[in-house]
Amino acid sequence: MRQLIFTCLLALLPALLSAGGGDSNEADFFSFERATLEEALNIKTSVSTLSELSLRETPGLVTVITREEIRASGARDLIDVLNMVPEFEFGVDGWGNLGLGVRGNWANEGKVLLLWDGQVYTETLYTNIQFDRFPVDQVEEIAIVKGPGSVIYGGYAELAVIDIKTRAPRNLNGGEAYAAYGQGRAKNRNYSGYSFGRVLEGGAEVSAKAFWGAAQRSDRRYADFSGNSYNMNGASDLRSRSLNLYAAKKDLSLRFITDNHSVRGFDGYGAVLSSGPEKIGFDMVFTEAKYNWRVSPELRIEPRMNFAQGKPWHEDNIYYTFDKTASRLTGGLTAFYQYGPKTSFVAGCEYYHDAVAVGAKTTSLYAYADGRTAAYYDNMAFFGQGTFNLGRLNLIAGGRYDKHSSYGASFVPRLAATKVWDKLSFKAIYSRSFRAPSIENMRVNPAIKPERTLAVEFEAGYKAGENLFLSGNLFQTEITDPILYYSDSVSETYVNYERTGTNGFGLGVRFKKAALRADLNYLQYNTCGNRVAGYSVPGHDAYMLGLPRHKVTVNASVPSGAGFSVNPSAVYISRRYGYAYPGSIRAFKALAIANINFQLKDRPVADLTLSLGVRDIFDSGYSYMQPYASNHAPLPAPSREFFVKAGYEF
Repeated sequence: MRQLIFTCLLALLPALLSAGGGDSNEADFFSFERATLEEALNIKTSVSTLSELSLRETPGLVTVITREEIRASGARDLIDVLNMVPEFEFGVDGWGNLGLGVRGNWANEGKVLLLWDGQVYTETLYTNIQFDRFPVDQVEEIAIVKGPGSVIYGGYAELAVIDIKTRAPRNLNGGEAYAAYGQGRAKNRNYSGYSFGRVLEGGAEVSAKAFWGAAQRSDRRYADFSGNSYNMNGASDLRSRSLNLYAAKKDLSLRFITDNHSVRGFDGYGAVLSSGPEKIGFDMVFTEAKYNWRVSPELRIEPRMNFAQGKPWHEDNIYYTFDKTASRLTGGLTAFYQYGPKTSFVAGCEYYHDAVAVGAKTTSLYAYADGRTAAYYDNMAFFGQGTFNLGRLNLIAGGRYDKHSSYGASFVPRLAATKVWDKLSFKAIYSRSFRAPSIENMRVNPAIKPERTLAVEFEAGYKAGENLFLSGNLFQTEITDPILYYSDSVSETYVNYERTGTNGFGLGVRFKKAALRADLNYLQYNTCGNRVAGYSVPGHDAYMLGLPRHKVTVNASVPSGAGFSVNPSAVYISRRYGYAYPGSIRAFKALAIANINFQLKDRPVADLTLSLGVRDIFDSGYSYMQPYASNHAPLPAPSREFFVKAGYEF
């Protein structure tokens, strides 16, 4: 507890000391910082509905993180950004890859949808996300739904949606180059990138963004349950490179992304590999064409076509080969209709075709039992939602119907009521969602069923003053037929278990006075009807394996004049329970991770931004736990890291 109090004070003290002072000299500080608290609370977002509503009106518990906040925090990657969301906590899956827990529920494999400029980065073979691959310096905005999103987005949005938009051509209005370097016990990372965007004569828009990065999972030592270990420094590589091209003319827009990411390490499924480090590749290509057809002042129709292809989990060596190419062709049509000033509708249909081709060298364990070298799946979906301003409240009602060629039909409804008064706001949300089985789930178990989730959420907010906003929320998430990996000495498969889930509450305090801001957030969960032994902690029924019940996040920014700002942040997590060795679960102590970033803007020249930061100031020794019963020991995170970054816009 003393560690928690100290960490919170470290992050909040500069803001509290400055709260009574006069206006900052930073009149030309970035736009988010110039916004008032009221303007920040009324940021428009379409992540929950596809049509824009303010944060306090949208039918979801939504967080929006802006480019300015990301830069000020000194975030090195997307993991740094998402760690500041109290509903999220990372855990280790296998082969050095990290997954996300959401409100205490392990959400890896198809339970979280991540969109990057509208492209689905939740890969289709195992429906994982590689969170290390994303260049945060390209980001304009991250909108997060901290609850179900299946009514709009389908079967990958069971527990959360992360919608990331990079900088648009009109925001760039020229070029930007950036580079960064991080040093812990050894070099932990270095990366660089270039972005260009321009609005041309005639209204056409173009942009190009390139990124190259290298990092390592940790500079510490990993030890498996058998006592074998290896030094991760220099042997836990993370390498990423990407190119993102965009062009638009009038109502037509085109996008092309090629993205190559790889992980190298010794940890495998938990045991240190005697054969040496293995490299796993995650190469993807995305294309999109979209047209914005304004039929009338009230009606807009948006047809789109997407194609994604890649080789996720690709591995090729003398011991083991996984060589599968997965592709998805998607066609969709969405209509937006404004029926008077108080009523609007969104409706659409979507079809996708999945294909997987099995390379000739793929290890027999991962081939189709009947000898096929390819498989195909189809899905058709219809969705609709209405927003009705009834005066006393806003009512949002909608639903989605999916029909898949393998696992059948799914229907999910959503009903929400929201209301904003002058200072008070309120939300009540009832929704169902589902997790679509992945291609590999269906390969090993053709009888697999989708997970089904019921979520009830409440949120209230109160503007206690011109600069202070208080919020609280309650949630309950019940998952039936959860899909889990199962293995014994003879076989391995995926099966549906009975049920699991969590309930709990969150609290938030937000202070904002021009460029001076501070956010304090807290989340607590309890298990709710969990009957999955692989998630349980014997003797501690309120806990889910590997994930803390309590999490506190603190984030502040204090301008000090002449373009300089001090940006402290901290995360506190309560104790976690995980495997110390097979068959033995023990408690891992609570800890705090404190960070600070010093930022200098427009000095010594205009449009130059310099950052110097320290991540994990007190070298907490944090490790990623495995949130399900398996054979992976805790995976060490990097040690204390000194981090420098420079970005120049021209």
